[in-house]
Amino acid sequence: MEDLTRESAPGAPDVPADRLSFLLVQLGMHGARRFGERLAPLGLEQRHAGMLIRLAANQGRSQQAIAEMIGVNATRMVFLVDELEKLGLVERRRNPADRRSHALYLTDQGLATVEQVRAITAGHEAEFGAGLTEAQRAQLVSLLHVVAEQQGLHPRGMPGLPPTRVRCPADAGCLAGLAGPGWPGR
Repeated sequence: MEDLTRESAPGAPDVPADRLSFLLVQLGMHGARRFGERLAPLGLEQRHAGMLIRLAANQGRSQQAIAEMIGVNATRMVFLVDELEKLGLVERRRNPADRRSHALYLTDQGLATVEQVRAITAGHEAEFGAGLTEAQRAQLVSLLHVVAEQQGLHPRGMPGLPPTRVRCPADAGCLAGLAGPGWPGR
């Protein structure tokens, strides 16, 4: 079998180029960085773009329902909606059926921004898969769906690291057993 090890920087360990997880991480980080660069002129981050696209297809649903649909915990969802609200892209309205909850809607500026995000996304997709034929692209996407499902990833979830469940002693002050950067127990 051919040696697929690529030459590394001096002092760095050689990493075989046929390692699935290594390639996925490398491509994911590169793709996320490039997408972030494309979104920067709009004053958005990747998570904002993902939320806007999902919200465009689910306007008028409760904040909680959308959070559950995309696999985002309630705290993260509140912060994300707060940020989009401050940017003038999203508004919360009292849910007439349940005054304790809020329905989410895109503002006119939010609707215009969604169209810009869609155009940026199409350009990003075209650049990212430029070296593939349509058949290769379809096959790769299909195989990645298999891997994502096997790994338990939410099919409509938001990219990023989900909170990690940890065991938390009652006196440790952990919030609902969730841990992440900056959380107790990490």
